[in-house]
Parts: sequence; C-alpha cells; structure tokens
Amino acid sequence: MSRPKTSSTRPARPPPAGLPSREVLLRDLGRTPDERPVFSLPSPFLPWLGLLLGVGVALLASGFMRKGPWGVTLWAALVLAVLVIVLFPRKLIVGEDGLLLVWVRARFIPYRDIAYVETSDGFYFRNPGINIALRSGEAVDFATSVFKERWAERDALLSLIRAAIEAASARRPAPAPEALGRGGRPYDAWARALRAIGSGAHEGIRTSPVPADELLRVAESPSAPTVDRTAAFVALAASQDTESLRRLRIAVDLTAAPDTKAALQAALAAEGDEASIAEVLAFAEARTTRP
Repeated sequence: MSRPKTSSTRPARPPPAGLPSREVLLRDLGRTPDERPVFSLPSPFLPWLGLLLGVGVALLASGFMRKGPWGVTLWAALVLAVLVIVLFPRKLIVGEDGLLLVWVRARFIPYRDIAYVETSDGFYFRNPGINIALRSGEAVDFATSVFKERWAERDALLSLIRAAIEAASARRPAPAPEALGRGGRPYDAWARALRAIGSGAHEGIRTSPVPADELLRVAESPSAPTVDRTAAFVALAASQDTESLRRLRIAVDLTAAPDTKAALQAALAAEGDEASIAEVLAFAEARTTRP
C-alpha cells in the first residue's frame, strides 16, 4: 500500500448522517487519514475459477508427464502461470470522486453512477464481499477477503464507500473563475495566461487577479470538471508556493479517475514548460464532460 509523502490539513468534512467519520472508518481498516485509501482484494478468479483452473491443470499433468522432461517443464510453467493469475490481487481505490478497481485492467466507477451498495456473502463458500449496484442496472460484485472471519473488515470498507458516496452527493462543484477558461485562445497562449495568474500577474487592466484560495477550491474539488481543475493546477503550480503545492499533491492522491489523475499529475510535472502545459490542457479539455 502506498502512502502520500505529505498529509492534508484541509478541514475535515462532517460525516454523513448515521455513519462514522472518515477518520474512524479508516482507523477501523488499519489506515490513517494520511494514507491513500487503497485496499488489496482477492483475485476475481477466487474461489471458483481458481478451483476449476487447478483441476484442469491437474488433469493435464499425466499427458505432459508422458512427453518426457520438456513436458514436465511445460507443465510446471503452466502451473506457475495459473498460480500467478489466480493469486494476483485486485486493488480498490476509494477516491473522493469515485471507486477505481484495478486488476488486469482498471475500471473507474464515479459515485454519481452508483445506485446503492450492499453486502455480498459469496456462494457456498460464504466469503465476505460487496455488491455495487449501478444506475444502469449493472452490478459490480467483488470479494473483500477469502477468509470467513473477516466480516468486520468488509463492513468497515462498506461503510467507508457509503460515506464517500453520500459526501459526493452532497458536494457541489466549485465554480471556476472566468479567468481560468480558455476563451478560444490557442493552448500555448492559455498556458501563458494561467501561469501569469499563478505568479500574481494578469493580462491587463480588465482582467482581475484570482486569489490562491479560490484557485485551491477548484483544484481540490472532486466534482469540478477535469479541465477546470487542471487549469487551476497550472496556475497554482506557477506560484511555487510550498503550501499550495503540498495541497495539490494531496488532491492528486485523493483522485481516482484515471484521466483526471493523469492530467493533474502532468500539470504538476510540467514545471513551467509551456509546450507541455499546452498538451496537458488539450488532454484535459478533450476528456472533460460538462454537466
């Protein structure tokens, strides 16, 4: 499990009605508020597909053995490959903007797409799990452990997800100042204008400066459009303010949506290179869906 290099001093949000605070839920899960909420889950092949693959490999053993040493080697390689596939864990990231499930591929589930979340007790084996019902009618079910005694951990993770969903539904996107918008400008000109805002300058007497607090509200807003957050990141990164940069890194850690996270990380990594910033802004704009 990875830890962010810094901790957040943003004011703690009040917990949703009827649920413990995020800090309490994380503590119950053996985490601290300074850690990224990343959890290791069993492979989706466990238990049933793992058993079937194991039986299949065992049935093939005699055929491989008859082919001599190279057959034994091939069978051993097959066993190793099956073990890797079956035991390779899935990862769950509980971000402020949604859930990210990562195994061979990543799947991001925005909180706005979730209808409800409920417990799932497996089938026959009765291992603890969680079922996420989407508004589309689809369901995403995953085990939280293959050990039957870990029901309390499953329940704490379920409460954490429910608290994140309720917090997201109560949150409203921070409106972006007009000065952050592209306004039809070429991307390189937009990049220069954003960096000028962050450094305390502005384009002319008709353009008002944007306070750092207002930029941070947009940059840290999980529900703000990707392009608005990216523009705010570019402006704040230009300020070289240590506290602002620390908060931006935390905001990246708490973002689960892959495209948004990639844009925010790239905005920080550009380090004043306007050509790179222009590419990041174009990327963020292309992947933004306005409400």
